[in-house]
Amino acid sequence: MSFKSYDTWFKISILLLGFYIIIKVMPIYFPIILAMILAFILNPLVNYITSIRFGTKKRHIGRGISVICAFLILILFLLLVGTFVLLPFIHEFDKFIIDLPNLISKIQNIAIKIQQRAQLLDLPANINTFIEQAITSAASFSADLAKRILQAAFGFASSIVELVVVPVLAYYFLKDWSILKDKIVSLFTVESRERVRKIIEEMSLVISAYIRGQVIISIIIGIFVFSGMYLLGVDYPLVLGLLAACTESIPIIGPIVGSVPAIMLAYLISPTLAFKVIIFYILVQFIENQIVVPNIMGHTIDLHPVVIIISLLIGGQLWGIIGMMLAVPAAALLRVLIKQLWITNER
Repeated sequence: MSFKSYDTWFKISILLLGFYIIIKVMPIYFPIILAMILAFILNPLVNYITSIRFGTKKRHIGRGISVICAFLILILFLLLVGTFVLLPFIHEFDKFIIDLPNLISKIQNIAIKIQQRAQLLDLPANINTFIEQAITSAASFSADLAKRILQAAFGFASSIVELVVVPVLAYYFLKDWSILKDKIVSLFTVESRERVRKIIEEMSLVISAYIRGQVIISIIIGIFVFSGMYLLGVDYPLVLGLLAACTESIPIIGPIVGSVPAIMLAYLISPTLAFKVIIFYILVQFIENQIVVPNIMGHTIDLHPVVIIISLLIGGQLWGIIGMMLAVPAAALLRVLIKQLWITNER
């Protein structure tokens, strides 16, 4: 076996070992990932504040103070959002929770009617069985929805202590990133340091562009959906807008998942309204794919749709919804590693 083959197998072993370590220590990664996301979002603002010159000697603000200023601006922004968005959302969400048993009852009644009509159509036995199973599953999911929401709320509350470290980690990521990067690079041999530095910088560019682009797209789609549901007269437009913004972080299937509750709520009012909501979501998806995403994200990820779908399936199987949200940026990072470790060597 040639030296090149040994080198390839060694790289594969390192990658597998890295994935194994990541899987084993996954519980501690949530606050770290949130801190990194926050750091990537605030980094352009920190760089801008640092670049400001003042005084006759054109002095600039230190990076540590710039980071603190960026956090203060973020807090001010969150206070404004809390006042004008969060408080109305909480009021609407409380109303949704109160109305939830009645909504579930209506959905179950519709499911029973669909089942009865399917039996009257004299469909083949296997199709009838499939419809009955689907309706039973949907009804069971609807009945368990309130319980899941409460469990998620308590789960989030129990994680508050862990989330306290997020701003602290984000502060050090923003302030000392260059130092941390140099420390990581220094762990490698002199011959490979330049390549390692290039890999880290390219990965940072990909992830920062993806996170900022995803945040902007989520906000735009959330506003679109809220406005559309409000104008169409669908109940709980703020809740549906926030749901659409959150599900945008899951490529391809996220918008579909976000549209289902809106269509169901519209159908409870009238089938015609449900049809209008379906058309609205199709238009939103078209605008997103043809205008919003190309102009904001460009070719940041540069992954084929097949790779994205496979990444989503793997992420969902390993870590559920969180795994699906992290699957695409993880695949993008893996693409950078493969390009730098394999393709560049072959050239």
